Parts: sequence; structure tokens; C-alpha cells
Amino acid sequence: MSNDKEYVITMPRERHHMPRRLAALLLVAFACVAAAMSGVTGATTVRARAGAVTTVGTYRNPVFARDFPDPNVLKVGADYYAYATTTGWEPTGHHFPILHSRDLAHWNYVADAFASAPAWGVGDWWAPDVIAYKGVYYMYYVGKNQAGTHCVAVATAARPVGPFTPRRVIGCGDAKGIGYIDPAPLVAADGKAYLYVSVDNPFDSPYPDISVLPLAGDLMRQSKPRKALFSVSQAWEHSNVGTTVEGPFMVKHGATYDLFYSGNSWQHDYAMGYATSSSPMGPFTKCRCNPILHDVKGVTGPGGGSVIRGPHGGWWLAYHGWTGGPGYDFGGVRNLRIDPLTWTGATVSVRGPTTASEPLP
Repeated sequence: MSNDKEYVITMPRERHHMPRRLAALLLVAFACVAAAMSGVTGATTVRARAGAVTTVGTYRNPVFARDFPDPNVLKVGADYYAYATTTGWEPTGHHFPILHSRDLAHWNYVADAFASAPAWGVGDWWAPDVIAYKGVYYMYYVGKNQAGTHCVAVATAARPVGPFTPRRVIGCGDAKGIGYIDPAPLVAADGKAYLYVSVDNPFDSPYPDISVLPLAGDLMRQSKPRKALFSVSQAWEHSNVGTTVEGPFMVKHGATYDLFYSGNSWQHDYAMGYATSSSPMGPFTKCRCNPILHDVKGVTGPGGGSVIRGPHGGWWLAYHGWTGGPGYDFGGVRNLRIDPLTWTGATVSVRGPTTASEPLP
């Protein structure tokens, strides 16, 4: 990780009539030393202009090369924390790796949310999503219960790096479907809270759906019945090896609720799209522009993304994509990537997946 900074060096008035060429050389030399002291990694450009010199860094995907599936990024002041599905490289018995960054581009592994598995589950520790609310960090996550059903649960911590304490299982299913995965919380401006999930087995559909669970004021209990929002309906969500919609992530932009999600086979043609509504409870309309993120040469199955503000403004999509493989059986890993996300009117686009050097966020 590095502290990438912009250095602006203003020259004194030419009281002593320093030659302009010498002044420019001194400015460039000073800027190079400043950049070296800052710990900037990757390519660095030094630009000289009348009265000032600026350093501009770059990044290149992946920004974290190890396996880091289903990344959720949380901004806390000037710091960023990323949380992911349990991996094979964490210490034995630990779950949900946590990374830290100051610029979204350079990441260090700093902790795990759990040092041991919650007692209620037997595996499939997937897709954590963390929010800060009234001084408490709430982590929503997936596990598999003793009956083999996927459930969503909540844990809390006093700090973004934990340790997190398991609190309760929120839900595993209802009379209309079973198996809840990929939780994504939202606390709206009016204080009402919602948890978006994907349902493994809706009883009225052959495919998973994305639903919303209204939450109680403590953010730990479901307060009203689940409402299904949408299922598989666009061609890009289908393939011969997997058909699904999952991995919801909600952002309110202006007056519109943008619900991002992933579809297709998680090991092959995974991609991302979004749907919009004027209400957090829907109805939602999928964009005809979907998918907004899909395979490119060198990156297979990009998805599982979350949306975050950059350190200098602007929106960014943090997501995973396969390097190698695809699939773990063929030596692949799903590593962490970032790319700019833009609203043009009501339409969202992502400039990615990128594989070349790009300007830092």
C-alpha cells in the first residue's frame, strides 16, 4: 500500500532572477524526490507547468492478486476496507478476509472478520457486506446450516477490522422459497432498513430471484415478509452451464434506486447488470443496456461487485474477475479489480474490465 499524494510546488517570485531553465530542473528534481518519499508504486508521471509541478500515479488490475471473491468495499473517512468470501489462503479456521487501502488501488491484508466459524453453520461462508450505522459495524454474511440450507446472518463489531461477533441468523427461507445468499443492506434516508438477497430456490420459478427483506430498527431482524423483485429474464443471464441472478448491491443515486446484480455462471460467463426503481421496495426495471460489465480478453466472469466513492470523488466499481481457469478446478483465482462507474443521466456504464495502466482513483 502507498500514500499516493499530489505535490504542488510553487516557485518564489524571481526576486533573485533565477534562470527559468534552472528553476524548471530544480522543480522536477524536487518532485521526483517527493514522489519517492511518498512510497508511490507503479508508474508515476511528473508534469511541470508555470509555477507548479504535479505527480500523477497509475494503477493496473488486478489491484489484489490473491483470491478475493465477492468483494464488498466500505469507506470509513479516508480509509477503505474490503471484505470477501472465505478463501484458501487465510489462516486455518478464519473466515472473511479484510483488506485496507487509502486509494482503492493498493491493498494490504490486515485481518479476518472471524477467527473461528459461527456455531450455527457448517460451511459456505460467503459474500460478506459491511455497513457502519450509529457507531457500529454490521456485517451481513452467508452460511450453510445443519440442514444444508443457505442462510443470511448478521455480526457486529466496534471497528471495521473487527473482530466481529455473530449475533443472529436473519433468515433461511419462507413459504415461497428457501436458501438466502449474497446479502446487501441499505439504510434509507428515512431510517428504514432493507436487506437484499438472492433466493436459491423460489418455489414459483426454476431460477433464483433477487428479493428484499425489510429489517427492524435494530438491523438484526426481518420486520415484514420478503418481497421478490425480479428473476432471470434477459438473455445474458442464461448459459448452458449456469443461469441465475444474484449478488445484489443497492445504491441510491439522486431520486433513483439502482440495484446492481450479477448473472450467468459464476465460473464462466458471469457478468453484471442493474435495475432501477423509485422505491427501495420496487418495482424494478432492468436496463436494456445490460450487461454493463462482461468478459474481455484476459478477464473471465467479472462480477460480484460493489459500488463506492473514490478518494477524490467519482464512483468506482469493485469486483472480482478470473485470472487463469476459469474455475478453481483449472487453477483460476477470482482477484480484486476496480474500474470507474459513470451515470449519464439515468444510464450507468463501467469503463472496464481494464487490464492496462489507468489513472489512480
